[in-house]
Amino acid sequence: MIDSAASSLLALPTAQNQTAANGSARGVDRQAEDFYATLLGQFDKEGFASATPVPDESLNDQSVRTTWNDWFDQLGITQYTFQAGAGSPSVRKDKTAADLRQDYGNILVDAYQKGGYATPQQYLRSLDRDQLSAIQQVHHLADPIDPQQLSPEASLNLILPPPAQVDENNDGLTAVGAAYTLRFPSSDTPSEVRDAWDAATADLSDEDKMFYSLQMCMPLITANLHFDEDGRFIRASQPGDSDWVNPMAAKNFSYKQFANDWLQYLKDFESQMPPEQVHRDQKFWTAFRDYLV
Repeated sequence: MIDSAASSLLALPTAQNQTAANGSARGVDRQAEDFYATLLGQFDKEGFASATPVPDESLNDQSVRTTWNDWFDQLGITQYTFQAGAGSPSVRKDKTAADLRQDYGNILVDAYQKGGYATPQQYLRSLDRDQLSAIQQVHHLADPIDPQQLSPEASLNLILPPPAQVDENNDGLTAVGAAYTLRFPSSDTPSEVRDAWDAATADLSDEDKMFYSLQMCMPLITANLHFDEDGRFIRASQPGDSDWVNPMAAKNFSYKQFANDWLQYLKDFESQMPPEQVHRDQKFWTAFRDYLV
C-alpha cells in the first residue's frame, strides 16, 4: 500500500541517514552505491544511475566484504539494535553486531562467487534459515523471508547492502523482500539531480532531509490516488496494479519545474503557513532548483 510505503521511507532510509551529515558516513553510502553499480553491471543489471563506476579489476571477494564492512562499521551502531525485544522483530537471539557483520558479509561474498546477482530468486532459495534470518535483520524485515514469494527485484535487494538497493523495474518503489520503500534519491535518480540534492541538503538536519525526501516522492504518491469528479477519494493504486504509474520516470518530467511548482505553492499559500516554515521551504527549493544543471 502507498501508506506502508510512505512509512518505510521514515524507517529505512532515515535510519541510514542518521549520521549522513558526517562526511565519512556519506562517503560509505556512495562507496557502496558505486561498488555495487559496477558489480551488478557484470551480471547485466543496473545499479545507481548516479554511481561512479569502480575499476572492474577491483571487484573480488575481499572488496565485496570490505565494502560491506566499511558501511557497517560507520553506520551499524545507529542502524541496528542487538537486544531481542527492543523494538525490532528481526533481531536474532544471542547474536551480536560482530555476528551480523560477519554473517551478512559471508552471504554477499557467496552470492558474488556463485553468480547470485544474476539469478537472485534462485540464489535465495539455496540459503538455509539461519542465513535468511541474517538477511532479515540487515534489512529490518518484520516477517521471516519466504523466497518462494518474492519478485526478482525484491530478491536482488536482499543481497545488496541497504544503500545500494535498486528500483529495478522503475516503478518508483524499491522492493526489499516483502516490503516496499519510498526513497529519494533512488537508484533511478539522474546524476545531475543527485548532485543538486546533495548540495541542497548538505547542511540540513536529518529530520529536514527526511521531510524533503518525502516531498520529492509526492508525484509518485499523488499520481496513484484516485478521486471522483467531486474530489472525493475513491481508492489508491497498489504496486503491481495495471494502473500504477511512476510520473517521475517520464521523459518529460522536470525536476526544475517540480521545484518551481513547490515555490509557487509556497507563494500561493504563504498567508496560511508559519513564516519560519515558508522561509525554510523557500530556501531549500530555491537552492535545489538553482543547483540543477
